[in-house]
Amino acid sequence: MPFLIGVLILITFIIFCYLYMKIKIKKIMNQFGVSSVKQLIEKTEWENEDQPKSLSSMDSIYLERIKEDFKDLNINELKRMSEKVILDYLEAIEKKDSSKIKNEKIKAHIDSRINDLKEETVTYDSIKFHKTVISKYENNKSIATIYLSSSLEYFYQRGNKIKKKVQDRYKVEMLYIIDATKLPASQKSLGLNCPNCGSPIKSLKTNKCTYCGTINLDIVKRTWTCNDIVNY
Repeated sequence: MPFLIGVLILITFIIFCYLYMKIKIKKIMNQFGVSSVKQLIEKTEWENEDQPKSLSSMDSIYLERIKEDFKDLNINELKRMSEKVILDYLEAIEKKDSSKIKNEKIKAHIDSRINDLKEETVTYDSIKFHKTVISKYENNKSIATIYLSSSLEYFYQRGNKIKKKVQDRYKVEMLYIIDATKLPASQKSLGLNCPNCGSPIKSLKTNKCTYCGTINLDIVKRTWTCNDIVNY
């Protein structure tokens, strides 16, 4: 008899939980104006597709410092350069060809993505940037780094899967060599290349390329160069 009472209590509790959850779900569906759980999931996915990824803009904090350090820098041009880096990155993945990418670190990221795709194709259509902001700035007198974050959307298709709208976010690291003689070899991995032959620059202690012998490497110390890109 006690066992039977226990079973009845358990069944009553399960029914109560079921009815309670059903009422809660019904209430949520009414709030969203849908009549089924499937419609609720589809509506949530649709809203996520149209909601840009958030960015933590630090422009108000770092912009004045950057202007003081680099009076001739046009920050909007640097932001457009950063966006171009992202476009080139996605295009290389889509074409499964990283040969035009000179930066060794970015090239490695792309080759890894291509390897993951294997035989599948991938497309990025109708790419649109929502916003690009400064997320961080560092200057240690030997090298300056501006981290630019971008939120963007595109239509993505992998293999034979249905094409879907994606909201995405990338961070691009832009650097400027101020004084190579003060830059410890262990301080930062630099994805710089010789402007003549495109070979990786192993050391900034000399202005001569170790591959082609060109003596013009000072040019990389006077321009902003992309050093890395991260999807986050």
